[in-house]
Amino acid sequence: MSLMGRLDLVQLEIVMHLANGKQIDEIAADMHRSRTDINRRIKLARSRCQAHTIPHLVSIAVASGDLVWENEARTLNGHAKAS
Repeated sequence: MSLMGRLDLVQLEIVMHLANGKQIDEIAADMHRSRTDINRRIKLARSRCQAHTIPHLVSIAVASGDLVWENEARTLNGHAKAS
């Protein structure tokens, strides 16, 4: 079951970056957003997915099929091509 009904594309992109091992500061810089905004969106995504931790959130996204393994990294599965 896809998370698209629960998370927006920005939240999914953040989860993708987390799955690829990026830190909050790196994600904020890559997405041209503040650390506060990234943290707020992670908290909201965790709440909407009932994830207890960030790794739990990532595992839910992988299990749902929203993140796939492609070219040695996790990418969004057909929703949008994130940088």
